Parts: sequence; C-alpha cells; structure tokens
Amino acid sequence: MGYKSQSIKGGKMEYKSQDSLTFLEVKGVKIPVIFESSKVLPIGHLELNFIGGGSVFNPPKKPLSKVGANLLNYGTKTLGNVGFANLLESKAISLQASDSPSTLSISLDFLSEFEDFALERLADLLQNPNLTQKALNDIQTKLKATLLSKSADFDYQARILLYKSVFAHTPLAYPALGNNAKEIDSVDLKDVKGYLDSNLVLSRLTIVLGGDLDIESSLKKIKNILANLSVGTSVDTPHYAVKPATIKEVKKDTQQAFIYFASPLALSDMRQEAYKARVVGFILGSSGFGSRLMEEIRVKRGLAYSAYMYPNLTRLSTHFVGQMQTALDKQDEAIKITQDLLNEFVKNGATAEELESAKQFILGNKPLQEETLEQRLGAKYNYFMSDLPLDYRDEFVRQVQELDLATLNAYIKAHPEIANVTFAVIRN
Repeated sequence: MGYKSQSIKGGKMEYKSQDSLTFLEVKGVKIPVIFESSKVLPIGHLELNFIGGGSVFNPPKKPLSKVGANLLNYGTKTLGNVGFANLLESKAISLQASDSPSTLSISLDFLSEFEDFALERLADLLQNPNLTQKALNDIQTKLKATLLSKSADFDYQARILLYKSVFAHTPLAYPALGNNAKEIDSVDLKDVKGYLDSNLVLSRLTIVLGGDLDIESSLKKIKNILANLSVGTSVDTPHYAVKPATIKEVKKDTQQAFIYFASPLALSDMRQEAYKARVVGFILGSSGFGSRLMEEIRVKRGLAYSAYMYPNLTRLSTHFVGQMQTALDKQDEAIKITQDLLNEFVKNGATAEELESAKQFILGNKPLQEETLEQRLGAKYNYFMSDLPLDYRDEFVRQVQELDLATLNAYIKAHPEIANVTFAVIRN
C-alpha cells in the first residue's frame, strides 16, 4: 500500500513520523494504527473503525447496521441508557457509535486527565452492550420516526431514487434506514447480537488515535481492552460501478422539482487520477459560483438557486453525482442544459482560465480542510481507506500545482462516461 510501516508489540512502539502507518499486534492480528500527537489542547480522540459493519453488508431488507450502531449508543446492560450517559457526562466524555456504507465506527473524545476513565467506559460498552428488548424497542421507535420525517425530505427521496436506479441490484441501492417501518421492526435481538459479534472483532479493526496523549502508554491501555475481543474474520470492501439508466420520476406533493443525477467514472489508479477528478469536479460543479453548472443553470438562466456536481471517490464507488432544484415547468430545460453541458465538456475539455481558477481554490482550501486534529486524523484515515499514503495531502498539492491544461484535457477526453448521466426527479 506504499506505507512506511512499523510494528507495535506489547505496547512498545518505534516510529519515524506520524505520517507512517503503524500496527498494534493483539492475539496475532496486526491492527493498523493512525495517530497524531498534539499538545494544542488537553484532549484525546480515539476511533475504532470496523470494516464490514456498514450498510452495504446488511442482510436483504434489514437496516441492521443502523439498528446495531444505535444500540451501541444506548449504554450498557448494567447501567442502561440514562445511567451510562450520566456517567459519561460527569467527566465530559463523548462516546458515540455510527455506521457508514462500509464501516461501524466507535468514537471516543475526552479530556486528557480523564483518559483512563474514558477507556474504562469504552471497555464496559464493548463487553456489555445494552442488548435488551427495551433498548431495541426504543431504538426502533426513534428510527421509524426518523424514517417518517424523510417523507417530507424531497432531497433525501431524490437521492434514494437515484441510487436505486444507478446501483440497482446492489447493496448501495438499499437505504441505510430501510424502505419502511416494517423493515426496521424486522430486526430482532438475535440479529443485533450476531451483527456485533461478527463486527466487533480484531481482524476488521483500524485504530485512529490522537491528541495530548502519551501514545505508547495509550496503546498499552487500548491493547488490554482489545484483548477481550475475538479475532474474527476480515472482509473485503466491495466496489460498485454506476450503471446508467433511463430517467426516473416519482410524484409527490412538492412545489419544485428535486433533480439528482450521477454518471460513472472509470478510475483505475486513485493515486494518479484522483487529483485530476477533483479538478474536473471543481470546474463542472463542486465550486458553486464560477462552475460551469452554476453559471449555465443559475447565472445565465435563473433555473435554480443552486446546482452542484462533484466526484465521489471511495473504495466502494467512483462516480460523479450532482443535484439541483428548479421550478416544475423548468425541469426538462434544466436536465437538457446539464446533459448538453457535459457533452460539450468531454468533447472540448476545460479552458486555461478554468484550470487556473481550480488550482487557486483547491490549493488555498486544502489546508483549511485539515486544520483541526480531528480533521487531520479523518483525512489520514480516508487516505488509508483509499490505499493512499497517510501524507498524501502534500503529494496531492504538488500534483495539482504541476497539472497542465494538455494533461487535464487528455484525462477528460479519456473519460467520456462522465457525460453518461442518469437523472432521478421528485416532482408534483
């Protein structure tokens, strides 16, 4: 994967820099560790990320990862939801679980002086989650209320409609919240226990750690906690390509047309192509004002208040996605302009002025995206998940700086699939 790697055994650690991937060995499993020491604030941050605990691994028609992650936010069986929350609050500790499409994550934030107390509470949660029928019933009630609120969220509905179209017959077509209340209720305690047992395991874990901590000492404590987990089995993150389809429309009681769209991006080498895709995205629509989409849709024609298009670059999928809202009688015009714009773009490429504008914004904005400790750790974790070096930011900046117009336009011409757009519309 191109990393400088050092091992950590028995809590002993040697490393050259915080941009090197290191490993903590527990029960013979080498667990990747991403860390950064920071003395700016007296705080600590820990993430346990379990690949395989995300929604794309759900069984058919069961929003299991959403229910399972929420149960981990319901305290321990011994103290219950309120008792455990009060214990955390007494020391200003945040302990939260969440699910993404590929991962179950547990995030722990604490004042450095309460590190031991915080880690003890994490251990309690891992060993004794609140696997009770009452907790499950409460979670299902809240998730059903959340799902009900989505009935008036037309952006959400348009996005789900789009994903059901371009990712048809794949797990990405299935909403993390499920399609209806019945599916949420179909998850039982046995399902949740199986989900936690199979995902809270060493072979699926990546550790993210940082703050005003003695990293070596912290990892010794974390190793003691992890020793109670089973080894389990690892999983590979699947990859799903956008498959273009005909326009999909669903009628709802709305005063506007909510338009979402996506196109494929056949990206074969993240390290050599991602920066070009980012520049393309900026020029097309991710930059807001000044982008081609915003200029044509809003500035010149006033068809929408905003219009965006940006690249999604992950292990799960690489594609472009966009969105806009327009008047009901302007829907067809907005869609035609978007399609014509993309056809022209892949045919003739970008201009020198557009490339220069993209460079100025991207190079100026990149440092702002990694200002805080949590942002930097999050960026490094995302680099790791994309098989990029942890210090990829510096390489990315250099790549963008050195990008010339001929290289960019050759890349655009090599990817005509960008113009193969699928639209999904929620309208009256």
